[in-house]
Amino acid sequence: MLKAVFDANLLISAFLSRDNPRGASSELMRLVISGALELYLSVEIIDEAIEVLGDSRRLRARYDYSLQQVGRYHADLLTLATVLNGPAPVSGAVPRDPDDDKIIACAVAAGADYLVSRDLDLLSLGTYAGIIIIRPEQFLQLVRAQP
Repeated sequence: MLKAVFDANLLISAFLSRDNPRGASSELMRLVISGALELYLSVEIIDEAIEVLGDSRRLRARYDYSLQQVGRYHADLLTLATVLNGPAPVSGAVPRDPDDDKIIACAVAAGADYLVSRDLDLLSLGTYAGIIIIRPEQFLQLVRAQP
């Protein structure tokens, strides 16, 4: 089974597109729910996604969701993913955005096959320590092609 780390932006997108069955992010989360993928996240990645969803009045107004729904999503992520608490730090992995080092650290600690993101700073790396960094749409195609 493929082991993947999703970045916070993908988690946010999956939540916001939960009613869109054709969205790549929400479809990837459905694959995690069905057990077709092993999802690894760090506490830091989850916290970033939940903070953005909870703090953004603009997003809440545009996508019509409540703080209770965000709380349920937080609980779901803690249940669906293998959550790594404080993976060993990686420094300088993402020169263009050092804040993304925490995502690389999670992928390395998890022994992930893939890091799935739309973040151009991460995608510009292509790979890191044998971990393929890939867009959600490409990863979804790859997962669908698995036997």
